[in-house]
Amino acid sequence: MEGLREIRIDSGFGLVEAFGVGKGDVVSLVGAGGKTTVLYALSMELRRRGLSVVTTCTTNMQLPTSGTTAAPLVVVEEEGNWLATVKARLAHYGSVTVIANRTRGDKLRGIDPVMIDPLRSLADCVVIEADGARSRSLKAPADHEPVVADETTISVVIVGLDVLGEPLHERFVHRVELVKRLAQTPPASEVTNDVIVAAVVAGYFPKLPRHSRRLVFLNKASDDRLKAAENLGEALLRGGAPEVVFGEAIRPHECFYRMSIR
Repeated sequence: MEGLREIRIDSGFGLVEAFGVGKGDVVSLVGAGGKTTVLYALSMELRRRGLSVVTTCTTNMQLPTSGTTAAPLVVVEEEGNWLATVKARLAHYGSVTVIANRTRGDKLRGIDPVMIDPLRSLADCVVIEADGARSRSLKAPADHEPVVADETTISVVIVGLDVLGEPLHERFVHRVELVKRLAQTPPASEVTNDVIVAAVVAGYFPKLPRHSRRLVFLNKASDDRLKAAENLGEALLRGGAPEVVFGEAIRPHECFYRMSIR
């Protein structure tokens, strides 16, 4: 990126502050490496600040793992007037998760993006899981992905830092052939900073709403990965990402780091 000046790193934010989420925001989470964890962590932290929250998905989503505090569930297919149910449960609990139906015991099918607009009028914030990655830590989107609502105000592309140094293989990377094509990698390659920059900036950014604020979240940034996160963050900023946040979504109220161009 020409004309790039000094890169600034701010620290000490919780997840909400690091993402810059406030009343009226619609946050769409895409990418790989912990979207569901981020979804519930962000929702929990917004509730701690007194904001009402709807969590939902526009693809499919797993039920939260044990130990995760999830909002009450509203299944659109099972309700006569689902919006009235959402409104009532928000008034009582302050948060609710909305899905279309249950495809099987642990799998939740998402809603149509056109349903985001009425939800936005009922809650202070809406947080959406808008992509699927089959539990991998890196992904590039296919033609039909991600499923991001037009109402989105903040688009977050997630990458799991544990993928760095791993082979470019489907065990670690979802849609690995797309990632290889974007990064123009030789055979038998591993996941490097350049590979991740290509997957995020060339793969995801053209598919996100232009009016939304875009940031990249490097998840799983444990203490031993902080330097790797900083190096990758710099590569992403030089590659065209406007903001990079890194930290651990499983600790949403602890320290996060936000990188930007001064």
